[in-house]
Formats: sequence, C-alpha cells, structure tokens
Amino acid sequence: MSEPILRLKNITKIFPHPEVPVIANDHVNFSVVAGEIHAIVGENGTGKTTLMNILYGMYQPDEGEIVLNNTVIKVDNPRHAIAHGIGMVHQHFMLIPSFTVAENLVFGFEPRKGLLVDIQEANRIARDISRTYGLEIDPEQRIQSCSLSMRQRVEVLKILYHGANILIFDEPTAVLTPQESNELFKAFLELKRNGKTIIFITHKLKEVMSVADRATVMRKGKVVDVVNVSETSTDQLAGMMVGRKVSTQNRKETGKFSKDDASILEVSHLKRLGSSGRLALNDISFSLGPGEILGIAGVGGNGQGELVECLTGLNQKAVGGRILYEGIDITKYDARRIRDLGIGHITGERHSRGASYKSSIFDNMIMGIHKVSPWCWRGVMQAKRLRQTIGKLIDDFNIKAASMDMDIANLSGGNIQKCIVARELNLARRVIVAEEPTRGVDIGAIEFIHGQLLRKSMEGYGIILVSTDLDEILALSTKILVMFEGRVTGEIARGNESMESRIGLMMAGISA
Repeated sequence: MSEPILRLKNITKIFPHPEVPVIANDHVNFSVVAGEIHAIVGENGTGKTTLMNILYGMYQPDEGEIVLNNTVIKVDNPRHAIAHGIGMVHQHFMLIPSFTVAENLVFGFEPRKGLLVDIQEANRIARDISRTYGLEIDPEQRIQSCSLSMRQRVEVLKILYHGANILIFDEPTAVLTPQESNELFKAFLELKRNGKTIIFITHKLKEVMSVADRATVMRKGKVVDVVNVSETSTDQLAGMMVGRKVSTQNRKETGKFSKDDASILEVSHLKRLGSSGRLALNDISFSLGPGEILGIAGVGGNGQGELVECLTGLNQKAVGGRILYEGIDITKYDARRIRDLGIGHITGERHSRGASYKSSIFDNMIMGIHKVSPWCWRGVMQAKRLRQTIGKLIDDFNIKAASMDMDIANLSGGNIQKCIVARELNLARRVIVAEEPTRGVDIGAIEFIHGQLLRKSMEGYGIILVSTDLDEILALSTKILVMFEGRVTGEIARGNESMESRIGLMMAGISA
C-alpha cells in the first residue's frame, strides 16, 4: 500500500453531558491513501460523523492530531480545511434555496465585475467545472426547484471549485433513489480517475462492496478493523459493525388469519392532484387485510409520497375515490382524526415530519397517546403512567439515551428513528403506514425495525410498507404493488417466480 496522504492520530472527542459524558471518538487512528475511495462504516452513534467533522474543522479534538502530507496541521474551521484541500458534503445540504446553482457554487469565492458579482462568469465557471467532472447541472436553476440529487451535485462541485482534493461524504445516498445512487458512484469513479481522494460514511454495505477500495469499521467510538474490500464480504463487515453475527429478517410465514377475514383498509379508485396540477395519483385501488404487509415499490417520486399523505391525512386533496378504514370513510379526515383512530405512521422524513428537534425524547414519544386513555383522564395527562410507558419503550427498543428528558436532537439518526417507530407502533391499533422506515439508519437498527414490523404483522396488524429499497420490500412483504407515474403497474404475490426481475420492469412503467 502507498504511503497515506492523510492520517488522524489518536483522535479523542468527548461531549459533556449532565449525567454521563459521551465519548464520541476514543483514540481513533485513521488513514487514507491518495486516489482511493475509502468507506467508514459502523452503527449510528459510533463516532463516524464526529471524526469527519473534526477533520473538516467543525469540531476540535480533545486529544490527537491531523497529519496531511507528513505535516501536522491545525484545522480550526471549515475555511482552514478548504485551504488544505479538504471538502465535505454533509447529509443535510448547506445551500441557499433562493440562490441559483451557479450562485451557490461560487458563494464566498465569487468572481467580481467591479463591486458586483459577475453572474455570467459564475455561470461559465459552473458549466466548465460541471463538464470537467461529468456532473450535469443547470447553472441558472434555483436550488429550491432542484431535485435532491441535483443539490448534491452542486455541493460536490462547490467543494471542487474551492480546490478540494480530499472529498468527504456523509451518508451520501440517504436521500437518493437507487438510480441516483448509481450515478453518484459513477461520479466517485470519475473523481478518482481525476486524482481525487474520497472518504464516505455509509451503513449500506452493498455500496461499500461496489465502489470502495478499503473500509474502516467503527464501533462504540473506536476503530475495530481496516479491511481491503476485495478481501471481505458484507456478512463479515456487518459482524464487525455490531460485534455479533447479524441475521437478516425475512418473512417466512404469515400470521394465522383467514383469507375470508374482512379487509381493515380499502382504497378505491383514489385520485389526487400533484403540485404541477396533474394527477399524482391516478385510479389507485388496493385492500389490506390483517397480518398482511403490502409493499409499495417504485422509484421515488412516482406518487408514493402523495399516497402516504392521503392515507395519513397530511393532505386532503383527493379529487376522486375513497379510503375506508374499518368501514369508515376517512378520505377527508385530517391527520389528527386519523391518528385518533389509531393509524400509525412511521416516516422516513424524521427531520421534517417525524420528530420535534427542539423537544425532549419524552415529549416526542408521547405525541398521540398523551390525550387518550389510559394515559389521559378527564383531559389531564397522567405523567407517571406516561413516563412508565416511555421508559419501557426506550428499554424494549434499545434506544441509546442517557435520559428520556434529553433533547431528541442529541440522539443519533438511528436512535431518533427508533423513537419514531416505538411511538407509532405503540399508538397503532390495527394499521401501520411505514414510509421508508429504515432510511438513513444503520444495519443494526434496520435489523431491529424489520423485526418489529414482522412481529406486528404476526399479531394481526395490517402494514403498508412504502420503500424505494427493493431489498426491503422483497424481505418483508406478503404482496407487492408497483407504482409508476401515479399508477399501479402491477401486483405480485410473495413467492412468485422471477419476482425481482418482474418488479424491475414494472418500476420502469412496463405493466404486468
């Protein structure tokens, strides 16, 4: 192996806490070779992002040093990092929505014409750097109208424009479809051919195997191993990440419910307009019985989000059809009335919909049950009973938190998602809408959440599983609907021969 271009030596970072200080990085040693693609893997909360934020100057280490090209450097802030050729694309993009692509790309380093920003020159710079690295953009498009994958490209081009030779990506595919993820990895290989060094944080082991040269595995704030990807496997990586053998949850049987049992939920000829004024849902029909997990498959943006909004009352813009829950027409019900009926909604949008980041874990986890018996009596919340319930959920769902009274924002993404799952499964009476339930969480949390959904299914709950992760759909569903451009292109029962290839065709709009 070549001499490392970058070393992090004995990096230690401790975050203070009133009860127990959190050791995010515990004497971590990490190195990367020029021109390699290096993955950092591990469960959420193991210190991966903290380590990279230290390298990028967003945090200062309590111990340790950064060595770049055999010289010890001090990185006090991101500007220092950029000056040393280190750039970072965060999981949540740091762009100005009202600015154009070109304006965001050159922000802070704008070309000038007198006292004014030279917009034409900014557009030219954006086009040139886009062509150089094969990352297609529209320089004049405003960020607020760009897709997530386009915004990510802008972030990448921005740090390249700033002169980055070492590029850090934090969970880069968390908000991308499989197709967009593939395009990103093609860009990784192109950047590598251009002499760039890439470090990316991920929990998706298939991504590691497909594009990385080496992988550093972290657990509980420490590095447990560094491996050549060509000499390992996903099972070995998963075992190193969680410290035990990981069993992939797959549906092997259904609950003991008769096919004659009445449907819990029926959707008939549902139509809904999208933001463009066109039909986002066009004649959607299906039924959900007890013990069923109905998988809704498809490339993101084909009406799945609008369907979830209709089912959960987040948007009552249906222009045709109806939704029946236990015989009750809930088509025009708002979210509060639907939650009062006991329809749980696990969302993958935990930042915007799933959690209140300014509130405690306790306050987040009582939402929905705080006004119903036995947790509320004559309009008064029963604090003791609520705390007992939330304490049990934290234990049952293995949520890693020092206290239920700490801000939920201080938890890792996987633990926040576990809070949402625990809350919604506790709220649900018969139906659960699970929308991207494992988006952006690690393999240990995925295994746990899948197990919880299967358990609820075996208890007789009906579950609608909306996911752009086809492996997740195939692992859990009893039957699968495929959506394309707001329509159902086919329905497949579990066990159907050549199921995966047929679903792939339907996702491309080829009807069964």
